[in-house]
Amino acid sequence: MSVRLSCIARGVRVEALGQILEAAGARALAFEEVPGGPAFYDEGLACEPRYWPRTRIAAFFASEAQARFAQEIIAGEVEAPCREPVVDEGWEALTARDWQAFPITEGLWIYPNDEPAPPGRLAVHLDPGLAFGTGTHPTTRLCLRWLYETLREQAHPGLEVLDFGCGSGILAIAALRLGAGAAWGVDIDPLALTATWENAQRNGVGDRLRAATELARDRHPYDLVVANILAGPLIAHAPALMRATAACGRLALSGILPDQVPAVVQAFPEFALTPREDEGWVLLHGRRP
Repeated sequence: MSVRLSCIARGVRVEALGQILEAAGARALAFEEVPGGPAFYDEGLACEPRYWPRTRIAAFFASEAQARFAQEIIAGEVEAPCREPVVDEGWEALTARDWQAFPITEGLWIYPNDEPAPPGRLAVHLDPGLAFGTGTHPTTRLCLRWLYETLREQAHPGLEVLDFGCGSGILAIAALRLGAGAAWGVDIDPLALTATWENAQRNGVGDRLRAATELARDRHPYDLVVANILAGPLIAHAPALMRATAACGRLALSGILPDQVPAVVQAFPEFALTPREDEGWVLLHGRRP
């Protein structure tokens, strides 16, 4: 069973809302004119979408927790949001069947499940299960490239990483494969924690990764903190994320649209954040003084 989140949006804001829903974990999107009218489905095809004065959006999620989280994010911008379970039609199996190994950088590749990588190639083996994060979305790619560049410079066995909003665990696992000593994943969705744990075992780093539904308040800060969620949650959790970053530690924030950058920067005054962009999404990164 999947969960369909339906809502009504107005005008050209539909495109941005679709991007936000995708970043929140939507596996498929459908758009329909209100009332009636033809629909099209966004499956990565190279076509120019049409939008109407009022558009009904249907976003399909793998779990109730993901759909509820997405609804909370877009609640102030849409009309008549509702969630309902739907019978799966095989799209998860088709996605898994068509997913092939691909590079993040020359030195880091993502491989599906247990497919073997050539000798000498650093690979993260991943089954996203019911969680967001395969490395194909621009927000995840931005984080993986940032981790690769950062850990190539400063990885050591004592370095500790926090992956806030861990989803499939891809960022925490990549950090460990790149030389970090330990990683912690945090996600509100229990299915994400299951996917994180299984993927950590698949990559042989299960003994160095811990996962929980909330950020521990009584532990020392982390050397690297990465949060690939969305602008609203980043702003809401800014105080906790700043506290979680050690002195001279590094912070990366992703899931941000260009027009949201000023608000996110303002929420993190302790960092001089620098942007980088991929396909209309922004990652902000900086070091604590």
